[in-house]
Amino acid sequence: MQKPSHESRPIAITILAVVMFAASGLLIFDRVVNFYTYRTSASITAINDSNVINLQVVSGIAFLLIGLVPIVLAIGLWQLKSWARFLSLCLFSAIMLPALAASLGLISPPSPDNLLNVPTFFDDFIAADSSKHISKLAKINPYLAGSSAIAIAILIHPSIVRTFQRHRPKLRS
Repeated sequence: MQKPSHESRPIAITILAVVMFAASGLLIFDRVVNFYTYRTSASITAINDSNVINLQVVSGIAFLLIGLVPIVLAIGLWQLKSWARFLSLCLFSAIMLPALAASLGLISPPSPDNLLNVPTFFDDFIAADSSKHISKLAKINPYLAGSSAIAIAILIHPSIVRTFQRHRPKLRS
């Protein structure tokens, strides 16, 4: 019979890990569907040429790999690994800061019109132009920033930090 644990995983960490796992699963599913749709599209002829490295294929594979990162972190958080807490803080910070800056209009999010333009300091690339079409990503930036801020607040809460510190492996002497 298994000995009952005197301390369980905090509910906030459980919820955060499940949400990270689910969101990553949705991202991976979306990438697979988009990749399949792109591959079966009759209007795309470049993908049939073996000498062409297609940007859509490369970016699809990159997004699939990026989608695996939150799954690994969610598993680490579920097991109360301190490395997962640290890397999750880095991940959510990397999501929150640009999303917050774009939400506040400090930077302009990429659009199909200026995606391939290389910005320079003198091009006003940090000025948001509200007269242009706004992408779906730009519309969800406030939600990305807010949810990332909530995740960071959970991960830096003193009781959560203590829980992860108690679950560190003991070094052998």
